[in-house]
Amino acid sequence: MNAAGPGDALIEALRDPAAYPHAVVEPVRVVETHISWVLLTGPYAYKIKKPLKLSFLDYSTPERRRQLCEEELRLNRRLAPDLYLDVVPIVLDGERVRMGADCGAPVENAVRMRQFDTRDELDALIERDAAERTELARLGERLGHIHATAIPADRASDHGSAPRVQRITLDNFIEIESLGLPEPVPANVGRLRDWAAAEFARIEPMLQDRHRNGWIRECHGDLHCANVVRWRGALTPFDGIEFDPALRFIDVVNDVAFLTMDLAARGRADLRHAVLNAWTESLGDYASLPLLPYYEAYRALVRAKVAGLRTRQHAAGSQSSRAALADLRRYLERALAGTRRAPPMLLITCGLSGSGKTWLARHLAPGLGALHVRSDIERKRLAGLAPLADSRSSPDAGLYTREFNTRTYTRLAECAQACLQGGESVIVDAAFLRRAERSDLLEVAGRSGAKAMILHCAAPLETLRARIASRRDAGGDASEADVSLLDRQPAYWETLSDAERGVTIDVDTTSQQSIDECVERLRRDAGS
Repeated sequence: MNAAGPGDALIEALRDPAAYPHAVVEPVRVVETHISWVLLTGPYAYKIKKPLKLSFLDYSTPERRRQLCEEELRLNRRLAPDLYLDVVPIVLDGERVRMGADCGAPVENAVRMRQFDTRDELDALIERDAAERTELARLGERLGHIHATAIPADRASDHGSAPRVQRITLDNFIEIESLGLPEPVPANVGRLRDWAAAEFARIEPMLQDRHRNGWIRECHGDLHCANVVRWRGALTPFDGIEFDPALRFIDVVNDVAFLTMDLAARGRADLRHAVLNAWTESLGDYASLPLLPYYEAYRALVRAKVAGLRTRQHAAGSQSSRAALADLRRYLERALAGTRRAPPMLLITCGLSGSGKTWLARHLAPGLGALHVRSDIERKRLAGLAPLADSRSSPDAGLYTREFNTRTYTRLAECAQACLQGGESVIVDAAFLRRAERSDLLEVAGRSGAKAMILHCAAPLETLRARIASRRDAGGDASEADVSLLDRQPAYWETLSDAERGVTIDVDTTSQQSIDECVERLRRDAGS
């Protein structure tokens, strides 16, 4: 047995069920990648790193491999603590190889995971149309929490800096072009290179701000659909990058962009919307959205490059080579599609408490692919409160003074502008009782070249009162409105001007016909 590093002899010995301290579902299966072996035993999977030193990783010594096994465990337990169990030694007990034994001479180490069905990986779920929008939204919310608490990079490092972002993007272009692939690949790569250069010039100041302001954090780093699995009823990221800190200390929006891009590339814009909407609401990082088109294009290039390399690993014209080339073209087309999106829309709600603004926004947002920005949540975020926290503010006090109200609507305008700059349509869900509040948002749309509409929600007074009472009794909602606030709101209401009337849809939220007419008009406007 070669103690300098694992090889075919060690892997062959580990095919023997007697090498394990637990019952094994025979035969032991071995899945080989270009950097590791994974042994599947039924209850557990054991991942062993190959003794390699490549341009992007160093697994060359036993100590280095052990350290990176420990690092892989640490990083992935943040994301999937039930999947990643421990690092176990592989020992020689006489002439026998044993996994996880406490006797004999250690020859290698393995990361021990619970084994799962690969049919539950997100790419496989999408392939058979088994992925649900609600679970993608829960994943987006969880990613927001993960990114909120992730370790920030040392600001003295160049991780996530503008020069590094530009360099790694250009490297992907160079690597794809070096493959010598047939048209239309070179022409598409050329168009993307030109777009990326212009886009980088636009976002470079934002990249610098993000680097200074602590948004470069220890992320997953490789968050595409095949690295997410439905585990115990929840979509769970796994197999984050352990071998190069520069690939995981990245902007949080770069991390989520891999997933949103891959979902769109697989024809599931609806699932992309679910993830992105939940992620932005959870993290509150709307300011990152102007960077999203660039990072999605970069991530598509990464997948295109990987597919291009696969074309070189198979005989020309073989089924595997053709499949890899099809993947390459799909990801390049996804990158190109992101450069030519239709102009986004800005919708703002207005109306008294209980008039159905939030319900309507939630109803409309998925079909329009629009992000939903809610004043009740952003108001509390400004105060450092969780969405469901009780601010204990009395009317016209605490979070509801005129001054705090102004801060809230300024925040909503900033969120909306960031969404539109990123090419994302957005519904801003707030009362918008005063004309100046509405005017500020309409000006944001004008500066961004976006279509703008006002959704004026209404319902009979007794319905408003009943809805508010029911919502407060049920709990579980960010709104703190009560009947006493409803009684005060008519004094704040400023009627819609003639100019506003021209872009307003009146919606009686007690009438299905009125709601359907609103949906139909918005679909027409979005397509025009």
